[in-house]
Amino acid sequence: MEIGFETSIEGNIDFDGMISRLKEIDGKKVTAGLFGGFAQKKAMWQEYGTSRGIPSRPFLRNTLYQKSASWSAFVGPKIVALLEGGGANFMPELGKKMVDDIHATIDGGGFAPLAPATIQRKGSSKPLVDTGGMYGAVSFREE
Repeated sequence: MEIGFETSIEGNIDFDGMISRLKEIDGKKVTAGLFGGFAQKKAMWQEYGTSRGIPSRPFLRNTLYQKSASWSAFVGPKIVALLEGGGANFMPELGKKMVDDIHATIDGGGFAPLAPATIQRKGSSKPLVDTGGMYGAVSFREE
């Protein structure tokens, strides 16, 4: 069986410009999370749990699983705009969206409950938010 098709492109299409604009973002990436310091250690303990009794509260992995399709959907039109001559600097916008989504996961809850002693100490039963240090340390970086 043979399958074939024909197509044509009309108009002035600047393929060299498109390739040049795509090269502007080639190899670039945005990462969101906690980077360094004590807040990163606390995030790791919360994300994976500890042998000392902290249960796993996977706020980073849950965000990744729940939001990666929406991040891809966000980037798609940006790539089309880039090909059409738009700017390539949408990475900060994506990074902010990722941070907002991580915050929304934390705010949404649904994690293992806190121990009664922890609730009494901090005066709240909300997991992952105590002083706000870890929550506030969620950020993004471009590479």
